[in-house]
Amino acid sequence: MYQRALSNTAFRTLYIDGFAGTGEVPLAEIKDDLLDEEVRTVIAGSADRALKVDPPFGRYIFIDKRKDCIEALKAKFDDSQNAERAAYVVGDANEQIQGICRAEQWRSQRGVVLLDPFGSQVHWETIEAIAATEALDLWYLFPAGLSVFRQISSDGKVDPTHAPSLTRMYGPNKWQSAFLKPSTQGDLFGDTVSHEKVVTPESAAQFMIECLRSVFKGGVMDEMIPLGKHAYPSYYLLFAWGNASPKATALANRLSKAALKATDRKYGRIV
Repeated sequence: MYQRALSNTAFRTLYIDGFAGTGEVPLAEIKDDLLDEEVRTVIAGSADRALKVDPPFGRYIFIDKRKDCIEALKAKFDDSQNAERAAYVVGDANEQIQGICRAEQWRSQRGVVLLDPFGSQVHWETIEAIAATEALDLWYLFPAGLSVFRQISSDGKVDPTHAPSLTRMYGPNKWQSAFLKPSTQGDLFGDTVSHEKVVTPESAAQFMIECLRSVFKGGVMDEMIPLGKHAYPSYYLLFAWGNASPKATALANRLSKAALKATDRKYGRIV
């Protein structure tokens, strides 16, 4: 949809995948009754899907910290019709994306960034850099349940080793006041102040949406797409766009509605 909308414009398009992996995602171990054995199924990963978009993006940049993943991804798509459009980068997604945002000329270019980290790897400075281009759209698989909710204990305590990762994700936005409620308890020795955990995976993602609104001039999708098979979602898919023009906003609204429509709530994934 994005490519069709921009195909008749003068803009060059760019797709950036910060955690590209190998091009496929293990889905499940399923029972094959005919063979009487467990069969491992996989689905096409984001890199695979992006390379098969028609019309294709003008350029693709696939980033992953793991050299073996990048090598496997490159080998998988070396013979594809869009292979010459792709660059494969071994490196930290934060450093690489921030560098791309600074180096590229954005007046005649538009793009999409996908960030689907395993945990709290995405730094707030990377989000700011993407937003500052005013030309990139962001799909962010935010680890609200995995890397926020789980990092705060039920009694409201935050392990000293976990607090920095939360600050890296949210930046200067005060996650402590949003997720912890002060409570005063009295005893024979006087009053003591502790904290009550009030954050949920949903509220953690909602707070990130509000943070995104502070830097993305285009806008942020109001809805969150919960993904994960657990009792609470491990992730929420968030969408923000940098271009504030009416045409860009209209396209962003169509994209977000299409993503919501394509959500398989039963299996916690996008289909």
